[in-house]
Amino acid sequence: MLKIVLTLAISLITLGSLSAQSFIGKINPSPNISLSALADDTIKILAVMVNFQEDRDGATFGNGKFGSIYSQSYGNDILDPLPHDRDYFESHLTFVKNYFQKVSNGKVDVQFTILPDTFSVIKTMRNYSPAPGSDDFTPMGQFAEEVWTEADAMYPGLTFSDYNLFVIFHAGVGRDISLPGSLGNERDLPSVYLGENSLKNIFGSTFEGFPVSNGTFKIKNSMIIPETESRELETISGTFLFEITINGLIVASVASHLGLPDLFDTETGLSAIGRFGLMDGQSIFAYNGCFPPEPSAWEKIYLGGADAIEISPGNYDISLVTKLAATLADTVILKVPINSSEYYLIENRQRDVLANGSQVTLKSNGNVFTRNFTKDTTGFYSYDTDSLSGVVLDVDEFDWALPGNGIVVWHIDENVINEKLAENKINTEKTRRGVDVEEADGVQDIGEQFTTIFGDVVIGEGTEQDFWFADNKAELFKNIFNKDSRPDTKTNTGANSLITIKDFSSISNRMSFKIEYGDSIIKPVFGSNINGVLTQPSSITLIPPSESTGNLPNFAILSGTGELFLNDADLTLFKLADFSEHKVVSTSFGSRSYVLGSNGSKINIVNNAAAYPDTNFVFQSVDIGYQITAPLVFRKTLTEQFEVLVGISTGVVNVYDFQSILDNSPVVKDIYLAGRSNDDITQISILDDEYSFITYNKFEYPEYLGQIANKHGYFIFNNEIPIQVALTKDQEQNSLSVVLTSSNNIYLIKGYEVILTFHIPADTIISSFALADLKNDGNNFIIVNNGNIQAYNFQGSLADNFPSSDPNGMRFIGSPIVADIEGDLKSEIISLTEDGRIFAIDGGSSKLVPGFPISLGNNTYGSSLIFDYENKLVFSGLTQSSLLGWSVSSTSGRIDWAELFGNNSNHSSLSSASNTNVINEFFPTSRAYNYPNPVYNGETAIRYFVGEDSKINIKIFDLAGDYVAELNDDAQGGLDNETVWNVSNIQSGVYLARIEANGSSGKSESVIIKIAVVK
Repeated sequence: MLKIVLTLAISLITLGSLSAQSFIGKINPSPNISLSALADDTIKILAVMVNFQEDRDGATFGNGKFGSIYSQSYGNDILDPLPHDRDYFESHLTFVKNYFQKVSNGKVDVQFTILPDTFSVIKTMRNYSPAPGSDDFTPMGQFAEEVWTEADAMYPGLTFSDYNLFVIFHAGVGRDISLPGSLGNERDLPSVYLGENSLKNIFGSTFEGFPVSNGTFKIKNSMIIPETESRELETISGTFLFEITINGLIVASVASHLGLPDLFDTETGLSAIGRFGLMDGQSIFAYNGCFPPEPSAWEKIYLGGADAIEISPGNYDISLVTKLAATLADTVILKVPINSSEYYLIENRQRDVLANGSQVTLKSNGNVFTRNFTKDTTGFYSYDTDSLSGVVLDVDEFDWALPGNGIVVWHIDENVINEKLAENKINTEKTRRGVDVEEADGVQDIGEQFTTIFGDVVIGEGTEQDFWFADNKAELFKNIFNKDSRPDTKTNTGANSLITIKDFSSISNRMSFKIEYGDSIIKPVFGSNINGVLTQPSSITLIPPSESTGNLPNFAILSGTGELFLNDADLTLFKLADFSEHKVVSTSFGSRSYVLGSNGSKINIVNNAAAYPDTNFVFQSVDIGYQITAPLVFRKTLTEQFEVLVGISTGVVNVYDFQSILDNSPVVKDIYLAGRSNDDITQISILDDEYSFITYNKFEYPEYLGQIANKHGYFIFNNEIPIQVALTKDQEQNSLSVVLTSSNNIYLIKGYEVILTFHIPADTIISSFALADLKNDGNNFIIVNNGNIQAYNFQGSLADNFPSSDPNGMRFIGSPIVADIEGDLKSEIISLTEDGRIFAIDGGSSKLVPGFPISLGNNTYGSSLIFDYENKLVFSGLTQSSLLGWSVSSTSGRIDWAELFGNNSNHSSLSSASNTNVINEFFPTSRAYNYPNPVYNGETAIRYFVGEDSKINIKIFDLAGDYVAELNDDAQGGLDNETVWNVSNIQSGVYLARIEANGSSGKSESVIIKIAVVK
């Protein structure tokens, strides 16, 4: 019966008050301060013992005086026996000293002084207790202020400045746990650590501390702890003493002072990491509060007491040794990067490394003695400590408090930690915890509440089956941890981490397992920490390898502030300030690679910086005498000449021989093409020998490079600014210019005549687009990210199966990248979400390519690119702190749009689409439909394909056969076309639309589709 009662009691523990962080919720007791600054210092505690005015309050335990919580004498055979005097509290602080000395490898030395006399504050306990559930801890702050003012008066010669942590031991129990049979402790004091920030929240931002020693020192923190957590409960058989001591509570509160945040759910008090670390209620009250386990790997690292060995992506055979058994050459904590913000910390945790059972040192009735337990047994379980009495001073291995043995895998998400640390809510979101145990039993149930068949509520706290080891008997355990296992290795946003951890060995002080990165196709290629050097969104450009460097991936990163950063395959970073105001271009020929940018009237060039950073770093700056206003374009002519196209402020494109620039004597070639205005040219596109460009308000088409333009025209935009221009070909091999404007309009221009304009719905300005051959049907498509991934044909109609959206609801942003990564001759679209996941979308079906999404980690911080490397396509993305790359195909493939402006030469163009999948039918009925269907809003698009230019007639009837509407349109052959039906004045119902196509050759066909209108 006793065990049942105790088990039920522990299962119903609801924390909310184990330290300031856990109870006060949004009031921040400085959890962002790490012990890394304090690790080698001494924690010097000054403690006082404080009574309250005597009361008979039924909402508190005892009458406000030390020792009054027991209604009868229990002698010395209990935990925390009376008297609760100076020696008693010194014994508890001795445990704290021993705990931190061991878990920090001697880095933390706890010293303490307890003032000898007890004294009383002027009010009863109720007056210092916050209202239950309140975030207003003003009464607790006033209590601390009164206590230290009185202590200062009682000990006028005390040097308070000798101490850095100030502890108040008060009469009574803490309002920290809720137990069956408890008659009420609503006005007991919660146990809190009030750090400087918490006290400022109480007393105001100007608070500098409680003045003592005649104002020469100010106390800036207070740890408030009860004399015990033991309390009498009323049961069916009478009064029962529930024994629970304060060792774990004091340890966690000191850890709060050192900077550790709580790792349980601080909104509900429920467990989040169980007994696998320190800062969780299940650990704080492990073995009824006698001793918690050691801090988790993350807690030790955060406190500065341990380091992790970090691996780079690759395949490894790992051996992990538990801390007590490790030598200097052994790995104790392994860090496995997932992405730039998430990683695994893996450690080997064993309850009995020394194989001598649990040796517990206690003090009772003035005597110090040791008890040895070879196993968990009656009277010595995490919930049953009847075999212990007095105060626990030390335990030879604190990890005896663990629920089992084996490998513990921690999933750490720095994004969550950074986002929620200030509020102390790191683990409040069950599906996205900052510090999370990957439970090997396949059921993530730590902190979950379950109701038994008897109606009792049980809270998951972690078991021995949550450790990873070969002989784990959990039903769902498979001895492999990957993207398909339970739990899986996906990121907290659901992306594929590409990590597999498998073949865990049997339980031992030294355990082994294997780590593999990548799946059958997608594999990490490189990763670079660029140390947060980027301060604004940036662009990345591939530097093609020179003949001397071979197929070596080198990159030029241009920050939004004009700085150039160069990364080579060894991920060495170089910086050149004020390099370019526009996206750079790159090229290689002979034995050198080049990166070109522009700033003012200067063309800046760096060569071989990425390939030979130590020996052949060459930088030069060439002044051309004209203000450069557009990204440079690099061109290789049919006669193997190298040219640089430069757009300048007078509305002119100057074409320079590249060698003349290298020779620092730039000469405009006899090809000199002037525009029709003096406007700044903002971008140039070229396709073969044709080119077009835009200014701040015009599109211009001089047509041909290398000869006097015989077709020169322009188009003026009214009240909108052209953002990007690109050249391509239609089905008839006509050159088309595509222009995106600030109004999110797309203009298709043949020569200099606008043949089509359509609008892309978006809630922000779309900054760029890509061109792609998605379907091999003879048509190129325009790809944009407007929150979703959109693909439009040259009729302004959405491609089949588009748009494509993120199931998590995140927006797709930036410039799309397009290439054939599946080897089916159709291109896939690669786009980034705002939270840094990489999606690859099949251009034909709009379905997610297997293995995606993968994670970039932090939010994307600029453009991305794709390139061919070692006969595979490699995708690279950029965050503020990292440059990352993955192979995304098993073979080389066609690249349609490699980076911003199409390629590293800034051509911003795409040649003709393949026509291997051309539809030969005149009017295929399977391609006739409407969307959305049902129609909830004001209009629907009726879609159809015609094999030749056609006249379209659409008649709409209700189900009774009554005429409703008629629509007429012109359709372009070889494309999907759309006709919009406005249903704002149409009643709900099902309608029949007869679509008739009459082709230019005389062909005529029709089809009937159903349209549902719902209002």
